[in-house]
Amino acid sequence: MDCFVGKKKSDQCEKGLRGLTEKVRLFQEEMKAMMHEREKEARAYEIDMMVFAFKEAEWKQERKKLQEELKRLRKAVEEKDERIRVMEDRSVGEKSEKNGEFFGTPSFLVEQMREERVWRDEAVDKWKKLYLAIKAELDDLILRTHRGDGLYRRAEEEMIEELKMEVRAKEGCIKELKARLVFVENEEYSRAREVDILRQSLKIMSSRKASSFSLSKPNSALLKQAKKA
Repeated sequence: MDCFVGKKKSDQCEKGLRGLTEKVRLFQEEMKAMMHEREKEARAYEIDMMVFAFKEAEWKQERKKLQEELKRLRKAVEEKDERIRVMEDRSVGEKSEKNGEFFGTPSFLVEQMREERVWRDEAVDKWKKLYLAIKAELDDLILRTHRGDGLYRRAEEEMIEELKMEVRAKEGCIKELKARLVFVENEEYSRAREVDILRQSLKIMSSRKASSFSLSKPNSALLKQAKKA
């Protein structure tokens, strides 16, 4: 009876040991999959940052070109204005008999240069508006990208922190399972020793009974012979 109970407990311990081992294996596989997924996300983030850096360099180069073009146009307009002021100063006090009838008179040239200056002013104004619009769009895009990058980094940091907490929790669980596994193994070893000791005790008791039976048998024969005599 004791042998049967010991064997049943040993089977239960072995079954529990297999269950704990399987749980540890599943936890380790889950952690490995999670780490692989986080590595993929980190690589994708690095690629996105490289693409953004390349685009940002292109935007800065384009903005530099626009600034240089605007500076060149502004300089050209200033030179034209200076020439017009010089000619206007020269023409002050001069009178034309035909009031600018001939195209070669200073009044005609001054008027022509004034019209050219107006055209130049309009062209520069258009360029300036275009430059400011592009600059505002680029600045807004860079700002939003940096904000998005900051948000992404914060989200990534929070995700990493959550992952670390989850890993620590799973490591604690695995540690606990391993401790239980060691305990169950020790229990199984103790049960096996108890069963072995019980078997040896039963074997010794059986051999003793057999010996006592063999010794009592000759004594009974001698008693029968003594009675006959």
